[in-house]
Amino acid sequence: MNIVLVGGRKKIDFLAKSLLAKKHRITLIHDNENYCKYLSRTHDAPVICGDGSKSYILEDANIQDADIVIALTPKDTDNLVICQLAQKVYGVKRVFATVSNPKNVEVFKKLGINSAISSTYIMAGIIEQMAAIEEIYDFIPIEQGQIVMMEIVVRSHYPVCGKALAEIDIPDKPSLAALSGV
Repeated sequence: MNIVLVGGRKKIDFLAKSLLAKKHRITLIHDNENYCKYLSRTHDAPVICGDGSKSYILEDANIQDADIVIALTPKDTDNLVICQLAQKVYGVKRVFATVSNPKNVEVFKKLGINSAISSTYIMAGIIEQMAAIEEIYDFIPIEQGQIVMMEIVVRSHYPVCGKALAEIDIPDKPSLAALSGV
């Protein structure tokens, strides 16, 4: 895939390494000249120095050829503009934005950016769920925290122990893939 990454310090560096290792073609955009020099030395990828929310910078990165654009700047407004320009002006089918303020995830979705994620929002959900159930051993959020895989130990004194799945009153939304007891 051809991927354009915009902004973010550690995030862009980490994603660049990961995506290049998977043989994706990437272009990096950052607004800090010194950091752009670092990115150029560290990664075998084109680096554009400039404000990624400006259309001429996105054009320099050949955004029209991108399969996906990932906006990682610390400013939610910039990430929104980057994603909207990518979708509406340059026809990029898939855009992804990190969101600093968890309340903005819904705003992004209402404005057509369906892949907006807030690490604060996801971490809060993980902490709440792990605090509620002391027997959680593995917890893996998927799909921006909308799907969760977890391993919970079912002890012999628990009311569900010894029952078939059909006998357990499980809420409508959750589904179980496997259940085993200790």
